[in-house]
Amino acid sequence: MGLSMSTNPTMDVPSEKQSDRLLWLAAAAVAGMGVMWLVISQPWSSGVSEPAAIVVPAAVTATPQPAAAASEVAPADATPLRSGLDDPLRMAQLAYEAGMLTEPEDYSAWTLFAGVLEQEPGNVIALEGLNKVAADLLQRSAVALEQGRYDDARATVDRILGALPDHEGAMALALRVEDAAPKPETEPVAEPETVQVVVAAPRPEPVREEPKVDLVLLAHDAFDRAMRENRLLTPANDNARLHVKRMIDENATHELAIRDRDLLVTELLARSTQALEALDPDAARTWIDEAERIAADQAPIAAARTVLTDRLIAMETAKPLPASALTVIDYVAPEYPRNAATRGVEGWVDVQFMVASDGSTRNIVVADASHERYFREEAMAAVSQWRFEPRVFMDRPIDQQTYTRVRFVLE
Repeated sequence: MGLSMSTNPTMDVPSEKQSDRLLWLAAAAVAGMGVMWLVISQPWSSGVSEPAAIVVPAAVTATPQPAAAASEVAPADATPLRSGLDDPLRMAQLAYEAGMLTEPEDYSAWTLFAGVLEQEPGNVIALEGLNKVAADLLQRSAVALEQGRYDDARATVDRILGALPDHEGAMALALRVEDAAPKPETEPVAEPETVQVVVAAPRPEPVREEPKVDLVLLAHDAFDRAMRENRLLTPANDNARLHVKRMIDENATHELAIRDRDLLVTELLARSTQALEALDPDAARTWIDEAERIAADQAPIAAARTVLTDRLIAMETAKPLPASALTVIDYVAPEYPRNAATRGVEGWVDVQFMVASDGSTRNIVVADASHERYFREEAMAAVSQWRFEPRVFMDRPIDQQTYTRVRFVLE
């Protein structure tokens, strides 16, 4: 109304040029919106933009499950699956390192290696592992034979030959066991009846007095030979323990009897220490028991038993048991990562941790996982809140090394 058309400079621009400017302005606006979308969404990154309030629960069982051989399906962009706690070869190696050669039966190195070899007869790793366990078992069996535990030695040999029938070491030890083991007594054969002929007895000769023999000195000499030949407890009729007992029965205060007894006790307790270092508690216990039978001073025996108990508990604590073997008191399900839920990603995390003697969890580490970016922190956070009933061993609650697989599955 009060303005003339000439006061607006744009009105003087030809209509063709004006339409070109409008097109350029529209293109710039679209380009700006595209740049803004790229900055916000960042499609080049591995993550995705996630809604502010997305919650997708994880379908996780209420009780932690042990490692199981189950197929896992991951998206194409997920990290390739690796062998986790459901890999029997890996678990067999862990069991071997923890000294779990045959016990507990279900989780022992022998059972796991033998199971793989049964499924895959040509598996070189499983065969090498089984032979490695067999070598350790043969060492324990040889000690059992030395201690007179013939049934234990025979059971070990039978176990090895059952899986490795051509094992030369086991066959050789089997022959040694059969030679050393006491033979069953046979019933005496009845003597045939004979005709008795009475003959007049000749006149007796004068009895000559034999020189008195020092039985302690004889037993001492036999003891020295037995010690030099490493015959501490076997064979039954000629071993160091037997000769010490004869000396004590003859004269408990004799200097040689006291010296030889203390020497044998010291050697038996030293063998106990060696057995513990070899992770063979049965042999250690036998050495201590035999020392206790002849020892005059029980203080070293009590100290050895304390060391044995502490070592047994430490060995039991180090044995990796599945969480399913323990009783869960409080269970907290892990939160499902929103990024993974948005993309429809499922997976699993293998977690190793210690269940303390008060039932709490500690030393939580991820052993393996289906993905590098997802699930790890959530699994560890959940496990840190779990509570278990403490495991009791030798009448006392103990710490227990444990493992489980936490699965993340979209409902």
